[in-house]
Amino acid sequence: MHKAFSPSPSPSPSPSPSESQTAKSMAYSPRTDSVGPTIPSDLVQNILSRLPVKALGKFKSVSKQWHTTITDPFFLLTHRESSLQNPNLVLLRKTRTEEQINKTYVAKTQVEAYSVGFDGNPYLDFTLNFTDDVDLLPSKWDLICFVGESGFYVCNPSTQEMVKLPEMSACTSGGGVVAGMGYDSSSDEYVFVHLFDRVLDVDYDNDFGCEVLRLRDGGVVDCSWKVAGASCPYDVRGWGVFVGNAFYWMIWDAYDHPGNDAIVSFDLEREEFSTVRPPRGCLDPEGVWFLVELGGCLCLVDNVTCPLMMDIWVMNDRENHEWVKEYNIYLDGFSKELLKFIVPLDNRDGQILMDAKQEKLCYYDTEDKRFSRMCSLLEGNWTWVRLYTQSFFSLGSW
Repeated sequence: MHKAFSPSPSPSPSPSPSESQTAKSMAYSPRTDSVGPTIPSDLVQNILSRLPVKALGKFKSVSKQWHTTITDPFFLLTHRESSLQNPNLVLLRKTRTEEQINKTYVAKTQVEAYSVGFDGNPYLDFTLNFTDDVDLLPSKWDLICFVGESGFYVCNPSTQEMVKLPEMSACTSGGGVVAGMGYDSSSDEYVFVHLFDRVLDVDYDNDFGCEVLRLRDGGVVDCSWKVAGASCPYDVRGWGVFVGNAFYWMIWDAYDHPGNDAIVSFDLEREEFSTVRPPRGCLDPEGVWFLVELGGCLCLVDNVTCPLMMDIWVMNDRENHEWVKEYNIYLDGFSKELLKFIVPLDNRDGQILMDAKQEKLCYYDTEDKRFSRMCSLLEGNWTWVRLYTQSFFSLGSW
């Protein structure tokens, strides 16, 4: 019997059935202003802090006391900190359709979203519609972000609120959108970065500009893209990975690598690009390695060098580009065609959550060196799987 993937312990665990029932009983019991027992406010706050955002949205109308408690900044902070220690999964399935409008067929994208806890309990399900073919940026916070040729779309799964970010600069390279998303805890804001090709003439070398947008709780009214002075020196691939106030991308073509460097970084504070050396003696001639963030560290994942093996290199010194091969994982339980699509999502308490693209969700126990499958959480052939945390983060559309 192996341990199930579980978040780190927190002072505010998920509500037990009795706690949920207590909240409901308090919510729907007859009330008067002068008769009946008074529930201590600290008990009310303790119980409410364990409930999902969807339920709290309803309970705000129970009484003035509950409304005041739920909208209090300290309560919101406490609830968010608890949620960060107890993340959920959001499973998303994309469907492309065509609709005839005035004898013209217009392509549309529908995304079905389903949220579930690691205990298997469902939290919410909803549907999003786009007029653009979208992809989903990597994330593990309270917001998720879709991106397409026409822009960025940010969604809070807890409230099902979605807004489109201000217009970005056009991508003229024809190679799709190159972007990244991160959460800066020091400033309590989300950071979005977009790389775009400034050059219209294909006979000239690429000149990749970079623009940054910062989003705070409250909405997009005062947000705008700011173009950085520096240009990205190389064509890059994959989504940007955010670690330590910087974004990282793999360089697109092995032949473009400057010497032995294979990674481009963009420092948000200095607004400068630089290159990063891969692990000593390692090279990615096929261009299939990729970057992820695990436990706050930048990690380089190699699924192809050794048959049926996944090597995870961790950068333990960003200044000197020092890497350590932290994990060497045997993938004998996966089909050969699937190996290069297996993506580590998170690492908590020695358990690495793995997304095996549309086939299964697993965790790898780094101590026992064994996989356990979480198939029951992935029925439905989902397009994307992301971690997310419950939150009242407002996008300002209401």
